[in-house]
Amino acid sequence: MAVKNRELLPRGADSADKLIRKLVPGQKDTYVQDSTVTGLVLRVTPRGKKIWHLRYTVQVGSGQWIGRKHSLGTFCDGFRTRAARELAEEWRVRIRQGEDPQEEKKKLAEMRKAEHLREIAERQALRTLNDVAAVYASKLANRTSGHDDGGIHAMTILQNHLLGRFGSIPIKEFTRQDFFAAVDPILAAGHNSMANSVLLYTKAMFRLAVKREFIEYSVLDCVEKVDVGGKDKIRTRVLCATRTKEDELEELYKLLPESGLSRNLQCSVHILLGTMCRGIELFKGRWDHLNFDNGTWLIPGENSKNSDPIIIHLSDYSKMWFAELYKLTGHTGWMMPSTKSEVRPYMLPKVLSKAVCERQRDPEAPPKKGRTKNHSTLILPDGHWTVHDLRRTGATQMQMLNVTPDIIDACQNHRPLGSVRRRYQHGESMDQMRNAWDLLGCSLAAIADAHHQTV
Repeated sequence: MAVKNRELLPRGADSADKLIRKLVPGQKDTYVQDSTVTGLVLRVTPRGKKIWHLRYTVQVGSGQWIGRKHSLGTFCDGFRTRAARELAEEWRVRIRQGEDPQEEKKKLAEMRKAEHLREIAERQALRTLNDVAAVYASKLANRTSGHDDGGIHAMTILQNHLLGRFGSIPIKEFTRQDFFAAVDPILAAGHNSMANSVLLYTKAMFRLAVKREFIEYSVLDCVEKVDVGGKDKIRTRVLCATRTKEDELEELYKLLPESGLSRNLQCSVHILLGTMCRGIELFKGRWDHLNFDNGTWLIPGENSKNSDPIIIHLSDYSKMWFAELYKLTGHTGWMMPSTKSEVRPYMLPKVLSKAVCERQRDPEAPPKKGRTKNHSTLILPDGHWTVHDLRRTGATQMQMLNVTPDIIDACQNHRPLGSVRRRYQHGESMDQMRNAWDLLGCSLAAIADAHHQTV
């Protein structure tokens, strides 16, 4: 409880000020009553702060009288006795007229809060698509939870197809009509997958805007792929021979040396075929994860798509191409080191994807400025192919060699179907997997030898 001092402040304001300056703080709050204004007291805190208060009573509810206290100001900040008495008298008059300082204080706080919220709403209303895109770009660039490329791919798509035209308008004014105005030209050019990518990244950016309270809801919530580019088609392209198509691998082996691809990228093509790994798993691979002596390559969980680690057995074919790659990059810690080490230590898989794509243009097409002159050196008989088709090709080649689907899935680090199997079966069929990789390696080596014999 507060210790009340019986001493009253002198009636003279100057004398009261002198007395207040001499007051020494105690271990607890002490109060000195004013001798002129009823209810006016000075509180002295243990830290020496001297605060004016006005004590008063008001009727609440069914007529019950309760006591309240209202802070007027601080003596230490220049609020002297004369000013405190004048303000206290003003409040006493207003209290007799039915006002309550505490209620007025609450109303003032509510008004300030409302004004603050109004200012925020006005600022939010002025947020443009470019403003939100900057926040979205920062999220994608996060080294822990962002995209592997720092969001460069996503932001390039948004900049080229959306922000360049609509970036300066407030996000609250952006409509579905605006979005379709952006993607309709893409669809007209036949680039349905790109239109779906624009939808994907735009919806993600708008979801972020909702979470940050830039907007209350996203106008794109009801828009799906079927409304834009349609459902993505499942690719079935393979390069190996099947019962219904001819082999293209021998042609690929023939074209690679003269394709203009750097030697390390050529090695990566062979390794992707022989191991069936994903591009990102190879390009983020470190040499200390590969053991030439026992012929194994560990892909850690942080490098795999499903976060599951896998040990890949290296066939003689894969080991040969890893050895060739080691001659080129073994002096670094990375299998595919980046030329821009200040950005990231490893090369991005899209470097290979882009290089392969650029080398499948029409031979009659003029070379693009700043692009490779070898723009038609990787064209195969059955048409356009992608780097990810190599993984599908390896799996299909295994299947043609009578490897069972479950072993192929295991070699590709696919999780088994069914929650029960995933929950209770954590072993690996390493002998069967090793045999499958060796069969694939022997088959690829035979195709390569056939090419060399015909040259």
